[in-house]
Amino acid sequence: MKKVDIIRIRYLIYCAIHRNGYDHAAFLKKHNVFHSMGDDCFFQPWNVCADSQYVRFGNNVVVASNVDFVCHDVTDIMLNKSDISGFEYKRYWGSIDIGDNVFIGSGVQILPDVKVGNNVIIAAGAVVNSDIPDNVIVGGVPAKIIGNVDNFRKKRQEYSQTELADLKRPERIKYLWKLRDKEGKDDNV
Repeated sequence: MKKVDIIRIRYLIYCAIHRNGYDHAAFLKKHNVFHSMGDDCFFQPWNVCADSQYVRFGNNVVVASNVDFVCHDVTDIMLNKSDISGFEYKRYWGSIDIGDNVFIGSGVQILPDVKVGNNVIIAAGAVVNSDIPDNVIVGGVPAKIIGNVDNFRKKRQEYSQTELADLKRPERIKYLWKLRDKEGKDDNV
């Protein structure tokens, strides 16, 4: 078994014990799993891509659950078996470079040869197949610019000053369900 496989197994066990994404990132950084990882990173996924040395993270990168970093494809297998000319297709490889202050939402897939700029939010479920400039929000399949981080920051500042934002978890749950139930009754009128 390769050293990298042993580290992956250890990481899986570590994730089962330590549920905190900051702890996950510290483990990955300590064991040099990625090409490099900056400071203050948060890594929620339990899986690590097979070719993690092709991935580089800046500072303050937050990676939500079920994110895939795809650094190669295996279309060469299909092409080699279907091309009667005898041409030998090679595996395609590419790096993934994540800037500073980046949030990567749950279920995102980032494909080879992608550079993500600084101050970027990638919405859940997006498929990123091309570079992303600084200070934008992207979403969709394929990912497209859907907003900018400055506007998002203003909206979150407004929310952070509401009563809801200050509620503790049990009260927040009750409040949100009460609000949802009220909306349902208003819809039936």
